[in-house]
Order: sequence, then structure tokens, then C-alpha cells
Amino acid sequence: MNRLKVLDVYSLRLLLTLLMLSGISVSVGISSWFSTRDSKHQIEELFDAQMLQSAKMLELFYHDEAEFKAPQEIPQILHVPDSQISSFADKADALKLAYEHKLAFQIWSEAGQALVFSDNIGRQPITKFVQGYSKKVFEGELWHVFSFFSVKHKVWIVTAQQDEVRQELVSQIMHNAVIVPLIVVPLTLLIVSLLFYILFRPLKSFERELMTRSPHDLTPLTMSLPKELVPVRRALNQYISSIAHFIARERRFSADAAHELKTPLSVIKLHQQGLEGLVGEGDAERIHLAAIDAGVKHMSHTVEQLLLLARVDSIAELNVQSHPLLPMVEDALNQLMPLITDYEWNIDVDASLTLNCDRFYLLIVLKNIIENACKYSPVETEISISAARTDNGLEIKIADRGQGMTPEQIASATERFYRVNENEGIGAGLGLSICYHIIDLHLGQLTIAPRENGGLVVTLTLPESR
Repeated sequence: MNRLKVLDVYSLRLLLTLLMLSGISVSVGISSWFSTRDSKHQIEELFDAQMLQSAKMLELFYHDEAEFKAPQEIPQILHVPDSQISSFADKADALKLAYEHKLAFQIWSEAGQALVFSDNIGRQPITKFVQGYSKKVFEGELWHVFSFFSVKHKVWIVTAQQDEVRQELVSQIMHNAVIVPLIVVPLTLLIVSLLFYILFRPLKSFERELMTRSPHDLTPLTMSLPKELVPVRRALNQYISSIAHFIARERRFSADAAHELKTPLSVIKLHQQGLEGLVGEGDAERIHLAAIDAGVKHMSHTVEQLLLLARVDSIAELNVQSHPLLPMVEDALNQLMPLITDYEWNIDVDASLTLNCDRFYLLIVLKNIIENACKYSPVETEISISAARTDNGLEIKIADRGQGMTPEQIASATERFYRVNENEGIGAGLGLSICYHIIDLHLGQLTIAPRENGGLVVTLTLPESR
């Protein structure tokens, strides 16, 4: 049972949304991680290639210029003074000038003499004279270094780049990789939610039709559905058809059984009355005849209820007209004489109240409910009948001071053949079922509720005649 309760709150739309959002988030996250990793690798290759190209340019520069330098001019220090950065910024990107101080180069003779170097690296060799790429910590900063020996000029050319340059670019790429998903994922979620709303609209319409459908409506479902839901509709229609067939067969059996029992009961009643004339007042046989009489009356009442139920089930159309309520209540009470004489009655029905109903069948409802109130209430207790206009129509309340019913009993009270106490043998359990069906045919409602300080209140809500 607990498992069923958990499944009742299961939301397919929410699950699909969460799964899709999780899938998109994971996919974007993995894609961003791979993209960042590949970008970092490509940045490394790009800057390494740049250092190689810079070294080749320095080799070309040294070839073009160094041989014309006077010996006293060596070593050469090449840089852009800080005082000139502002003037350069008018013609170049200030960010590039800032990056210039994070790039460095050195040219060393084969003997280890500094020939040319940038001022931000100093005169000390940044790396050992070994050809290739390496990483070195110089003056507290991590540098990427490329060095090679120019055979043509017999010099070592060293280019270097601070690791900070590469990390800033990687950080920018990672920042963009995070910002884009933060924009894309909510937008995707909004689009997916809208898409799910559109896709689930037929299902919601299907749900509304099922929820608003009368329990007695056993016609096939005909609403238009997506082809994925057509098998569900087909299965429900098969189920409804099976229920309709079963109910029709049950009704035929009840009607046939009632008709078949009516004649034998009449014969038994006739012979029982004949035997009563042959038996004296003090004879012991009187006890058996009384038991036969009670059984025949109970069985006759059950047969009458079954015949009435069959008649109500076969109603094609009600003869609905406007009728005053008070005369119908009085007729119901008069037809239940002398049963009602043992109770105190409180009738509060305005003579001006009228309602749209089939008088014959509504009178059956009133008689059944009043008779039940008498059967299950102690003698000399109060039974009240009241009526009032409400927003939903005309409400008729019949309240007693009987033993009442539990919520479980109230929920099953309108089912066929249901009796509150199976051992008491009172009634056939058909009265309230007949009443419920008649009120439903009138497009009304029949509700049962406990009465304050004990008892039961049966409320009939019907369209009021204006």
C-alpha cells in the first residue's frame, strides 16, 4: 500500500524534465571540460610555436644587424621604456604592451657572453644551454623557455614567456566555457518546459475527461489522442466494455430473478394466510407462521427493490417538470404510515420552494431515505426534514438520531447490496443505491454525513425551478 502511495505522486513530466536537464548539464559539463583541456593543449602548442618563430626571427635579426654593431655596443638591451607606454597606447593596444613585459629573449655567444637581451630578464642565463623546450623558475616566476644554437652565427638564441600569459588565456577560455552553459542551460530548460507543456496537453485533456466522467457513463472514450496514447484508450475502452457487459448481465439477472420470485412469494403468502385461519391463537404453530410471514415480507420487499432497480436502470428519459417540494414530502410521509407515528418530526420546508424533477422517482427517493431514518433510529427520537436554496440549487436535508455510520461505511453506502450490519438482516442493501442513481439522473448529488451529537444527515442537491 505504501508503495502505491509513492507511485501516486510520481510525475512523468517532472522526471523527464529533470532527466533532460541533468543530461544537458552533464553533456555541457563534459564538453566544456574536454574543450578546456583541448584548448589548453592547443594554447601550449600555439605559444611554443610562437617562441620558435620568435627565435627564428631573432636569428634573422642578428644576421641582418649584429655584424654592423661596434664591439663597445655589445651587449644590446632592447625594450620599450615605461615612460613611452602611454604614447604607444595611442597607436597600439595597451594590453599587448602589458604582455610585452611578460615576453623575453636572450642571445648568447658560444663562449657564454651576453650579446642581446630584453631588460625584463636580466643578464643571467634563464636556462642551461640545451636545445629544446623547458620550464624554469626565474626570480620567483615560472617561465616557458625555448633555446636553440644557431650554427650559422655560432650563438645561442633563447626565447621565454611567463606562464601567467598562458594561464590568463586558459582562465578566459574556462570562464567562457562556464558562462555559456549558465546561459544555455536555463534557456534550454525553459524551452523544454514549454515543449513538455505542449506535448502533455493531450494527456491532461485525457485526464480531465476521465475525472469529469460520470461513474455510470460506460460509453467508449472517443477523444483525439497522439498515437502513443491510442493503445491506452483502446485498453480503457475494452475495460469499460467489459464492465458494461458485466453490469448489463447483472441487471438482467436481478430483473429476471425478481420476476421469477414474485409469483412463488405470492403463493407462499396465500398459503400462509390460509394456515393462519386453521391455527388457534394459542397454538405453538403461530410462532412458525409468524416467522414465515416475516420472511415473506422481507423477501417481497427485496423483490420489489430489485424490480424498482431494474426499472430505474432502464430509464431512457425522465419526465422532468416543475413541482412544489412540500406536497411531495407530505405524500412520502403519508405513504409511510403507520411507520412514522413512533417518531417526532420537524418539517422545515417553505411552501414556495419548487424544483425540476420527475415527481414519481423523486417520491421514491424521499420515501426510501425517510424509511431508512425510521428503521435505524430509536423510537420517539427526532427526525427532521428541511430545505433551502443554495448556490448549487435546492438542498433537501433529512437528519435522524440513529446509530450513524463510520466514514468507511458512508463511502460504501450507495453501493448495491451493501448493508451496514450484515447480521441484522434489515433491508436488501439496495435503497440508497436506487436513490443515488435517481438523483444522478436528475443531475443532482446525494451526500451522506454524520450529524452533530449523533445520527446521520442525507443531503439531496437538485436543480431549483425558477
